Amino acid sequence: MKALQISKFYPPVMGGIESVAFELTEGLNRQGVKTDVLCAHTGSGTLRERSAAGYRIVRAGSLGKLLSTSMSPAMLLEARRMCDDYDVIQVQMPDPMAALALWFARPRAKIVLHWQSDVINQRRALKLYEPLQHWLLRRADAIIATTPPYADASPSLQAWKSKVEVIPLGITPIDNRGAADKARALREHFGGRKIVFSLGRMTYYKGFDVLIDAARSLPADAVVVVGGGGELLQTYRDRVAAEGLAGRIEFVGRIPDEDIPGYFEAASVFCLSSIVRAEAYGVVLLEAMAMGKPIVTTDIPGSGVPWVNQHEVTGLNVPVSDGRAMAAALTRILQDDALAARFGAAGKERFLTQLTAESMVSRTLSLYRRLLAGAVEPRVSPNL
Repeated sequence: MKALQISKFYPPVMGGIESVAFELTEGLNRQGVKTDVLCAHTGSGTLRERSAAGYRIVRAGSLGKLLSTSMSPAMLLEARRMCDDYDVIQVQMPDPMAALALWFARPRAKIVLHWQSDVINQRRALKLYEPLQHWLLRRADAIIATTPPYADASPSLQAWKSKVEVIPLGITPIDNRGAADKARALREHFGGRKIVFSLGRMTYYKGFDVLIDAARSLPADAVVVVGGGGELLQTYRDRVAAEGLAGRIEFVGRIPDEDIPGYFEAASVFCLSSIVRAEAYGVVLLEAMAMGKPIVTTDIPGSGVPWVNQHEVTGLNVPVSDGRAMAAALTRILQDDALAARFGAAGKERFLTQLTAESMVSRTLSLYRRLLAGAVEPRVSPNL
């Protein structure tokens, strides 16, 4: 069996879609399935390379990005050259350029769509993209949804439920060697206060303005530490200063990868404050769970976030955009060490039994085999 992963980009370019494509590609190759990658390049030239594990990565030259989509005519040509060499082609969605590339290539392979999110923000662009998306959904042999709630709520998937299989996203636990030293330094830097940690790109749907509201109502012995870069970073910093919240919440900017485990280790609780279904899953929650941290998240209708974080089991879910409710939930955990420990232990157990990269790869490989054997029925594990 040979498989091809098509992704917007691929590491070292990092993001949610890219990390999933990487975990699948590396994991499938370890399972003996020769799996290569086709993605867009961040530059104008096409780059062909071999990974350290030996698989092929083709980065098709791009003219730039428009509406979060890489404009890569070269991907169409590369898809036509490559696609007939594979038995299964898995596409990380949403990605209009990948959809166009498959329409152009018309491969004979089985096509699996990994439906990580609907197109949420670009409504006008969606009108133009919908015919192509409809073609791809009709052509697909299987569609992977990441959680049952997202599969049920996605308008795009309703007509194709017979093709849908739920496979939760999974990650490899972050390497926490050296985390204790970094955590100790962070606790000293913040005066020994309990740390509420949050991490993500500084964009509107992450809801960090709500977390700012929550910070003003937290106990005096707590501080909110938010990591990540993005277009709203300075806006949030300016608001914190203008509202006299310095010392209660700090936006530290992009955190180097090697330091992230230390921030998780230092945290008493992790918080995800996102406000819309653009936050379809919250892969960062898995990192917190793997580190044994209790979680506070928002109960986003139709999102997988409140499914990942089970209310009163691994943490607490609060209404969207409700800073007071978020502050109350965080305070409850911060002031009850036994509760925090119970949530953290349950989260780690949930991660280890259901949400690892190994589990995601195993379930995906099972789907591939059933597709090639002509015996696919949508399946949702009773444990989910």
